[in-house]
Amino acid sequence: MPEDVRTTLYRLRRGPWGIWIELTASADVTAGAPARGEPVADRVWLDTTPVRAPGPSGGGSRLRADETERLRHGLALGAPAIQDRAAGGHTLVTVHRVVFPECDYQPEGLTAALLQWLEDAFGLPPHPVEATFDRTTNRYRYDWTPTGAAE
Repeated sequence: MPEDVRTTLYRLRRGPWGIWIELTASADVTAGAPARGEPVADRVWLDTTPVRAPGPSGGGSRLRADETERLRHGLALGAPAIQDRAAGGHTLVTVHRVVFPECDYQPEGLTAALLQWLEDAFGLPPHPVEATFDRTTNRYRYDWTPTGAAE
């Protein structure tokens, strides 16, 4: 299991603008429940308390509640594969840093960025994610499941 800090760069461009997110996180597997973090799934935990300076300015701000929820969603989507690899242990994913330019950002991209980080860190197969650009709303719409749960 990975215990080192690693950074993943998530990029998406399928319309007139794109999403660019750099996410740095680490994962630790322990026999019992971790002392920090919040449960996301059975034996899978998320800690976002170290995150500082989302966005380009490095101003020391915290993630907003909806941004933290996007990270939780990404971890929940990857949780079944992590549980299989952890062999009964508890996995704590700690997000240390999130950087994005405000002009190339959409909160839903955090879910995709964490999924990509999990794939890189744990050697997981890609999670099926479909993203299409909706010109009417000028936003990307994500489909997180093969059955079409778009948002």
